[in-house]
Amino acid sequence: MTRVRGESVSPGVAVGPIFLRGFDELGAGRRLAADEVEAELNRLREALQKSRAQVEDIKQRQAETLGEAELRIFDAHIAYLADAMFVTEIESQVIKERLPVRDAVQQVFAKYDRIFQLVESDLLRRRASDLRDVATRLLRNLEGGAVRGAAKPTGPYILAARRLTTADMFDLDNRTVEGIVAEEGGMSSHAAILARSMGIPTVTGIRDLPKLLRDGDPVVLDATAGELLTRPDDRELAEATAAVQRWKQSRHDNAAPAAEQAQTRDGTPVRLLGSCGSAGEAELVRTFGMEGIGVFRTELQFLAEKMRPSEDLLIAAYRKVVEAQAGRPLAFRLLDVAAQAHGEQRLQERNPAMGLRGVRGLLANRDVLRLQLRAILRAAVGAGEISVLVPFVTALTDLQRVKAALIEERVALKKAGVPCAADVMLAPMIEVPAAAMQLPALLHESDFAVVAVDDLQAHLLAADRDNAAVREYHEMMHPALFELLARMAKDAERKQKPLVLFGESAADPVRVPFYLGVGYRSFSLAPVRLRGVGKVLARYSIEECRRIAARILEAPRALDVQKILVGLEVE
Repeated sequence: MTRVRGESVSPGVAVGPIFLRGFDELGAGRRLAADEVEAELNRLREALQKSRAQVEDIKQRQAETLGEAELRIFDAHIAYLADAMFVTEIESQVIKERLPVRDAVQQVFAKYDRIFQLVESDLLRRRASDLRDVATRLLRNLEGGAVRGAAKPTGPYILAARRLTTADMFDLDNRTVEGIVAEEGGMSSHAAILARSMGIPTVTGIRDLPKLLRDGDPVVLDATAGELLTRPDDRELAEATAAVQRWKQSRHDNAAPAAEQAQTRDGTPVRLLGSCGSAGEAELVRTFGMEGIGVFRTELQFLAEKMRPSEDLLIAAYRKVVEAQAGRPLAFRLLDVAAQAHGEQRLQERNPAMGLRGVRGLLANRDVLRLQLRAILRAAVGAGEISVLVPFVTALTDLQRVKAALIEERVALKKAGVPCAADVMLAPMIEVPAAAMQLPALLHESDFAVVAVDDLQAHLLAADRDNAAVREYHEMMHPALFELLARMAKDAERKQKPLVLFGESAADPVRVPFYLGVGYRSFSLAPVRLRGVGKVLARYSIEECRRIAARILEAPRALDVQKILVGLEVE
């Protein structure tokens, strides 16, 4: 038995035999003879046609289980397979360099992968992931099914792959995929988004999987803890099987009461809102009985399109989310990706995380900002409480300029006789220390604010949460972070404006008593995190939370903070 740690990208528990796929794609090739070139080009054309047909079939099969935005990911894959630039470049490698088509595909896609990675944009990382998916599918079709792991297992299984890809997720019957473990892939990839949307427990970042496992080996995947247990004994299998049943039951039965009865042990009400990025996830928010959506991420509609989405497409996508909430509060976060996502700019920034992203990118591309604002205003006709969240605010003028654009677009729509929402609230996302320090001024110009705890922590501690080399610094429970969170809670109380906590750290059961103790009463979290937060609420009174918070604020070191919180023994 071996217990291996990775990174959780979609929580849950799974038990089953492992199935390895995608570990034999790379290899050295040879040079073609002149009379072999035409045959290789025909193989390419056949593989492209077969790949496009497969993606179309997969899209059709998944139409009933996925939202429109998720399904448009497959449209992006189809577009890449038909892209003349990529196809021509592959053909050129076969004709001019006399490379076998397999090697040509690898070289071309590797080149663009390197380009995308050098730019260091979240958007281009996702596009690089899509391209790898396309290349993987193409290579497998070129091999005619001879790639290791190409045969489908006969029953439920856990997929092990080199990369977390949409190709692997949907080529196989997802009704039998109990869990996914991968060597590569992150929280923000399309595959991760889909895994969470489909409720498939998923862990990435576990290296040397072919050395650890063989096809058919029994494993336990605890994706909530980010752990893989290989070759468990009978007792461990029995315990894990019971845990799987509890997890599946909790997703449907235990979550809703937690939201409906969201209050501390002494009866203090707490608002539990959902965080999501697709129509499917929005349905989960309602199913789980959450009070509304605290943060709806709007990136998926842009990332799923090769070109900028039309206003009509955005309206249709946003309206589905509005309808799913049936009058409950709903907050749309404006596009929060680097400038490359906006369709015009081709900037190669040295550090996009601190570059032209979020509101900066939107203000640099006003037509994209206005496109989103118009779509939200038009989609929200007759809806309940609708809000617009402004990402990556660093200065008061950022918020003021978006506010002015929102007013202008509403006036223009009314003047043109186009139905639109009469009233939409505005709130900044607090993600950088500058915004946190300016919170009173920002609240004066807004209706509330959303504190993105993970991003705020990353910028405060100068630690990229996706960089394994500095992950310990990001996860550090630094006293400065807790002091800043407490200060913001006091500032909001004085301004009599609510704050919403958002992010994975906001839903961390270990930290929730502190948040409650300093005054936070609204949380935006993934539906799967609901039960854990609900259990903490039921355990503590506000007075107990205040005492815990006071101890933490007196702690001089991160280690001291950690000892206090871990010592609470929150389940």
